[in-house]
Amino acid sequence: MKLNKHIFSFIVAIFITAGSTCIAQDSIQVLSLEDCIRIGLDQSTQILLSKDSLQITGAALIGSYGNFLPNLALNGNYGYNSGKNLLTTTVPTLVNSSGMGMNYQLTSTLNLFNGLSDYSALKAATLSKSASQFNLQRSEQAITFDITQTFLQVILDREVVKFGKENLDASTKREAQLKELTAVGRNAISDLYQQQAETSSDNLFLIQSEQKLKNDIILLLRKIKISATEKYSIAEIPADTLPLGADYQNVQDLIAKAMQQRPDVKSSDLSLKIADWQIREFKSGYLPRLNLIGGMVSNGGYLNALQINGSDALGPQEPVGKALFGQVYGEIALNLTWNIFDRLYTKTNVAIARIYQHNASIIRDDLSVQISSEIKEAYNDYLAALQQIETSKHGLFAAQQAFEVVQGKYNVGQATFVELSNAQVVLLQAEVSKAQADISLMLQKKIIDYYIGK
Repeated sequence: MKLNKHIFSFIVAIFITAGSTCIAQDSIQVLSLEDCIRIGLDQSTQILLSKDSLQITGAALIGSYGNFLPNLALNGNYGYNSGKNLLTTTVPTLVNSSGMGMNYQLTSTLNLFNGLSDYSALKAATLSKSASQFNLQRSEQAITFDITQTFLQVILDREVVKFGKENLDASTKREAQLKELTAVGRNAISDLYQQQAETSSDNLFLIQSEQKLKNDIILLLRKIKISATEKYSIAEIPADTLPLGADYQNVQDLIAKAMQQRPDVKSSDLSLKIADWQIREFKSGYLPRLNLIGGMVSNGGYLNALQINGSDALGPQEPVGKALFGQVYGEIALNLTWNIFDRLYTKTNVAIARIYQHNASIIRDDLSVQISSEIKEAYNDYLAALQQIETSKHGLFAAQQAFEVVQGKYNVGQATFVELSNAQVVLLQAEVSKAQADISLMLQKKIIDYYIGK
């Protein structure tokens, strides 16, 4: 019975341990590339600032529409006065009075013509909002590419770590075997010492590779603003070593496609148009302005007392409410203003706006040259990556065959330890080169898509 209790306790402990392990594993969230991109786009400071800029241009556009509407203003004041006034314009007269005064005016001004300044400002604001939208799209593409690049680096690091572990495992097993063979005198002790040095070197390579993997994971999580790195792991991604399709076979076609669809190119084109409309807006200062003005005016008053030269002169009055608020009359007018000389203010603004337009043209031309160079360079790198795939594939096959042959010869005493060690190093290098070639091709395809604005 005691034995059964011990067995039962042992089984319960196993289940508790297994349950704790499952809970710990469930608490680790696995992030795919799509997850990282989604989180990065939601959390990126650059994206948030771009969205705020878009909202600002939207508010400015609404303000530009408002310039076409008439304004409406209400002004008013209320006062009470009491005291004596000696009037000496004609016969000296002493007036002693007290009373209230109320006046207000409700006015509206409608711009009929201001040299098309409002229209130019509206066109510039509309284009500015579109440019901000394109800037936001390009920022999203840049964030996506940056996260993808870091994600692929993590995948490469993981492959290198895997090869490092396999390499260290092979060296560790061979070292244990050499210890036994040396102990019985079948191998020279120098082989054991060399193997121990090789094992130490392989262990160092693995430590460095693991450290780089950890740091690159932290870098990736930092880019998507995740600080609790121990709660997340990075998912695997299938290798994509297929060449690009027929749409990617001509560099000039890729350049033309980039010039048509890249958001930053569209934004740059809009900057030129915005600058042109801003010039027109400032040129409106040379033209006259015509406004339609209309409104209601009220000047009311009510006397509490009125004495002239000591005699009561207060006659009948309207009720207080009507006396203060009922004295209303309307007015409407056309106002023409032409600033014939404005101290060169308009001329200066037009000159500055032309400089901004010239700068926008320079930036646009520079962007065209940059895109052409980037795509040509990226395409050359892509072609080289395709060649590296084939070369590394053949190299890995040859290195594996060579290692197996040398290992077989070494086991029967027909090859030296140096030959075996060199074959193992070459195999490790070939495995790493193959992984690098795979990731490089995937990255180069992403780079081309980024440069053409896809």
